[in-house]
Amino acid sequence: MVFVRDVMTKEVVVADPDWTVLEAAKRMATKKIGGLVVVKSGRPIGLVTERDILWKVTAKEKSPTKVCVRDVMASPVVTVSPLATLRSATRIMIEHNVRRLVVTRLDVVEGIVTARDIVEGFLETWARERRKTIAKG
Repeated sequence: MVFVRDVMTKEVVVADPDWTVLEAAKRMATKKIGGLVVVKSGRPIGLVTERDILWKVTAKEKSPTKVCVRDVMASPVVTVSPLATLRSATRIMIEHNVRRLVVTRLDVVEGIVTARDIVEGFLETWARERRKTIAKG
């Protein structure tokens, strides 16, 4: 069985809710990622993604230097335990219509898991099982 902890990204890039959207976009571009966990007092309070910026700022012709992250982030943040199975994480994503889950333990961020991470985890599991079957003959 594969768990969220096995496929999650442990190096989480964070944003402050008081940052401008421009600051958040620059951080995403620098790190080559599509989303930031928004943290206040060390606790996750939201998630801001490229899509949030595109739909809530750019498409509405708002200035990214005048809009704050807190005004466009998805909140409350959707979380999952590192000990959850990939199947369970998939259900949470579908239920909340999200593609990223913040991995927390006792409200402390431990990682982030994306739909892509989960698909790759399922594929690796399938391939491993397939190799075992072939090896057995």
